Amino acid sequence: MRLQTNSNSLFLAAFLLFCATCVLMLLIGNPMITWLQKKQWKKGTTADETWAVREDTPETHQIKRGTPSMGGIGIITATLIPLSILPIYSLVIVLLRKQSLPASSELTSHLFTLNLVPLVLLSHGLLGFADDWSKASGRGGLRARYKLIGQMFLASAFVYSLIVLFLPRGASLNYAFVELYGTHFELFVLVSVCLVLVIITTCNAVNLTDGIDGLAAGLAMQCGIALFFISSKSPGISSVSAWPIMALAGACLGFLHFNKYKARVFMGDTGSLAIGAALGAGAILQGAVFLLPFIGFIYFVEMFSVIFQVAWFKWTKRKTGEGQRLFRRAPLHHHFELGGWSEWRVVGTFWAINLFTSAIGLWLWHAGVLPRWP
Repeated sequence: MRLQTNSNSLFLAAFLLFCATCVLMLLIGNPMITWLQKKQWKKGTTADETWAVREDTPETHQIKRGTPSMGGIGIITATLIPLSILPIYSLVIVLLRKQSLPASSELTSHLFTLNLVPLVLLSHGLLGFADDWSKASGRGGLRARYKLIGQMFLASAFVYSLIVLFLPRGASLNYAFVELYGTHFELFVLVSVCLVLVIITTCNAVNLTDGIDGLAAGLAMQCGIALFFISSKSPGISSVSAWPIMALAGACLGFLHFNKYKARVFMGDTGSLAIGAALGAGAILQGAVFLLPFIGFIYFVEMFSVIFQVAWFKWTKRKTGEGQRLFRRAPLHHHFELGGWSEWRVVGTFWAINLFTSAIGLWLWHAGVLPRWP
């Protein structure tokens, strides 16, 4: 099953996947919302009690009590269904053209690469679902350390999969860290740890950004499309790995129909952890880790606003006995909300800024300024 990777077939496959996942998300959105509204994991509670608003949000968010979470279930489902059909479609095309099937190792490589990002998406979605389910059932959610341990395990499994898949074949497909550092164990371990941190960081950056209607999903669509744009410059398997990212972008676009202000459903940790991990994995597969801060600029700004807020509060409390804040509230979108901005103004402004930084990043990428890594 030799997947075609020229620019025309790549664009067509990606465009069809984008449209298919978007339409599928639109179709399953209403039934999913109805099911979530009726589903009460904690017996004897109302919808408002089951789907409570987080305590660290502005008072204006209290009107959202009862809005169901776990909408990430729809994003993941809409993404995975078309992707599950793609290998079958490719095999049928091969048979119709009477082409000989490649060696089993090559077939396995293509299939595994095509399914690597979906596996990351699904596994982190299950981790997020466990957290959302724990909150909805009145258990308060998973402890932060357990979520972090889960993320570390899943990210390590992803990096290990790359090593197992490509090291025996000596592939140099932007996974050159295996060849370049394989004889230097310390560097090899360092690079592997860095890749694990990329997944974890992106995962949590998206999770922190998901606190205002439509913001995280809209940014995910931008990131997915940007990663696809650079795939045309990548050979073979790297271009194949762009299809799942484009499919995810389409699902996020469809999800925006239900998640824009005033949202009828939130993606929850089920969606945010899955999307963040998938985008991080996609950037690694494209060798575009240094592009991530540009195409996901707002994600990282939101994450660092929380880090700086906590660090500044603890430092000033240690020095003066009274903690001070850099922002009215973190993440940063709450700072602007408390400053009088409407949710839609915050979201629109952040989308525009991220679109601008994405354009800069893509220009630097195609100009060869940003290094390809790993």
